[in-house]
Amino acid sequence: MGIKRLNHAVLYVSDLADSRRFYQQVLGFHSSPGPQPEKAFFAQAAESDNHHDLALFARNQGQQRAGVFSARGETPGANEPPAGLYHLAWEVDTLLELKRIRDQLQALGKLGLEEDHGIFKSVYGHDPDGLLFEVNWFLPADAIRDEDREIGTAPLDWERELARFASH
Repeated sequence: MGIKRLNHAVLYVSDLADSRRFYQQVLGFHSSPGPQPEKAFFAQAAESDNHHDLALFARNQGQQRAGVFSARGETPGANEPPAGLYHLAWEVDTLLELKRIRDQLQALGKLGLEEDHGIFKSVYGHDPDGLLFEVNWFLPADAIRDEDREIGTAPLDWERELARFASH
């Protein structure tokens, strides 16, 4: 068990519309459903079966969770970059593996958010330098319900999810 693959990268961009056009027209990414399209663009690589391989976030739009970018939308300081890496997301095979990693992060004081994104469950943590990363687990295709497809963000209810997916 352990990390399965890099699932996606999330970048802060200075001009969301311009970056969206670039990644679609030049690199062939396709739009993937996601909340707040005016603030974020979720993109799937042309030959991918992943929900999103790349996400582009307009900086200081209230969706940021860490780093030099403010979650309250304040104007960035002159020393702050106009764009950059928000986080990388690693994928695991099982919900139990996600829980194991979550527990280790908590024990180290490095656990950030724990979120339910519908078709996938995520924990966020920081490395020793404070860089943000996400580890996620995707629901098995045969277990996805209509309400799971409504991509959003809610607190992760471990008790409910462990009971639901105990056999997966």
